[in-house]
Amino acid sequence: MGRAVGIDLGTTYSAVAAIEAGAPEVIRNDDGDYTTPSVLYFDGEEVSLGVCAENMRAKAEGDVASLIKRQMGNTDFVFVPDSNDNEYRAEDLSALILTKLVASAENVLGEEITDVVITVPAYFEDEHRNATRTAAEIAGLTVLQLINEPTAAALSFGVGSGFSGTLLVYDLGGGTFDVTVLRCQNNDFTVLASLGDRNLGGFDFNNALFGVVNEKFKEQTGQPIPTDQYLQVMDAVEDTKRRLSQAEKATVFISALGQNVKVQVTRQEFESAASFLLKTTEFLVDESVETAGVSYSAIDKVLLVGGSTRMPMVQNLVERLTGQTPDKSVHPDQAVALGAAIVADKVSADRAGAAPDMPAGGSIDFSDVISQGVGVLALNAASQLAYTQLIPPQTSIPAQAEHDFGLPVENQQEIRLQIVSHDVDGVLEAQVKSLGESMLKVPPGRAAGSGVRVIFSADIDGIIHVQVIDLTEGINLGEMEVKRPGEMDPKRMAQARELVASAQFT
Repeated sequence: MGRAVGIDLGTTYSAVAAIEAGAPEVIRNDDGDYTTPSVLYFDGEEVSLGVCAENMRAKAEGDVASLIKRQMGNTDFVFVPDSNDNEYRAEDLSALILTKLVASAENVLGEEITDVVITVPAYFEDEHRNATRTAAEIAGLTVLQLINEPTAAALSFGVGSGFSGTLLVYDLGGGTFDVTVLRCQNNDFTVLASLGDRNLGGFDFNNALFGVVNEKFKEQTGQPIPTDQYLQVMDAVEDTKRRLSQAEKATVFISALGQNVKVQVTRQEFESAASFLLKTTEFLVDESVETAGVSYSAIDKVLLVGGSTRMPMVQNLVERLTGQTPDKSVHPDQAVALGAAIVADKVSADRAGAAPDMPAGGSIDFSDVISQGVGVLALNAASQLAYTQLIPPQTSIPAQAEHDFGLPVENQQEIRLQIVSHDVDGVLEAQVKSLGESMLKVPPGRAAGSGVRVIFSADIDGIIHVQVIDLTEGINLGEMEVKRPGEMDPKRMAQARELVASAQFT
């Protein structure tokens, strides 16, 4: 077994961390930076990751893949670069990112990296988590564990610090938002509630600011910003957003329509345009505190994680809600990767029966929750297909639950289980989200109404497993293979590995 590291596989930026000299440390990439833009640029068979790829976004849009994390688990997404004919799914693109991140870290550490802990948004569902694992497998990596990003950040803050109390983590990254409430007792971390929006992040705040800039551009020119200038202007808008975190106003220079246009925007205008986004995070923070069964006055510490929390409007919101100034002892861009490194060290040591490299002043224990409810479709009293919830949302994981069902017809030969997700038990089929399905043979000769027991489990990664017991003879029919939409078969997995392995990184 090679070196184990933690990876923050982010929507807009990624980072790798490891335990060095007894402490977690983010590893600089080939450019000497602690974080790497999660952007890929294809030039024929050559691939670039990071700043150089980001710089090509406005020049070669058709050859640049970004915001890949938002497509994880999306079976309809395929990226085909203009400069080659390869078809890349989100898992393939993420595998390329992981491959380059790991190779860069290996150069620094001087060791082979085989095992990883990868962070995911707390509100990632089964298909997104499974796709993340698949991406790592394509890259030839062994996933020790997936860990929720806010939980990882809490570990980076609390392990070895002696902190005891209730902690709220407000995590606003480039593409996702999570809020988690934890109870901490020295090195023991228990998640009480975790909510979020996997499609809300700094990118969406950029879009809100772009709307302001576009309206002011129209006031001066009579026309909107041309579509072929969109990416170039968006780069300027992102820079402006950062400047507005330090200043009350900033200027955007736009060369378009044969004119050089100067657009001035104020922080107040930006905050007004983005208020609906901020309001969404406020609602989720309120709900997480209520779900955790605590009050704001019971929150002992607040952590801000993710680069987007540098915006004054975010800091002001959190201070207003919690009544306290957030703790700034953790680096918003590095905390998640550092926490992942702590977990990688712990899990790899546990498996090897050895002591961790990081002396934490005692053992480290943590438990997370599954953020969405999961269950199956079954006939209700009105003979309608309805949702039977087996694992409610906010259940600590790993978790297991079971439910007994009767076979609807005599001599039924197969069971078709439709695994679905929803937070409310009993809703009808049209309202649930399908996670996958599974078919299992039933012993012959069963009468209608014969019982079967469905056992659901959510593992430590939040991934769902199903097994069925024939209650007539007490036979365990075994774990059912859940066929998730778009899940790779062995042939497609082999093709993906070959595609990624053949990439020529520059």
